[in-house]
Amino acid sequence: MYVAPTDAKIVNSEEVWELKRQYEERFGERFIPFNYPDFPGDENTLPGQAYKNAIIHALEEGKPYHIVSKRYNVIDH
Repeated sequence: MYVAPTDAKIVNSEEVWELKRQYEERFGERFIPFNYPDFPGDENTLPGQAYKNAIIHALEEGKPYHIVSKRYNVIDH
């Protein structure tokens, strides 16, 4: 999947890698991979920032982040 440079800069930052490490250590599972259907962002938030915010929120709430991914909903074959 192609990731826009603005989102890649966020998603691949040292800060996000550290947050994901903390998430895995705390919950015993990896945080879901970044993809646009699950983290679309909005007019004020880039998708990469929405992804980062989801990790932060899970760590602050003390609950793992679980969703039914929409990653493959656009593929119809």
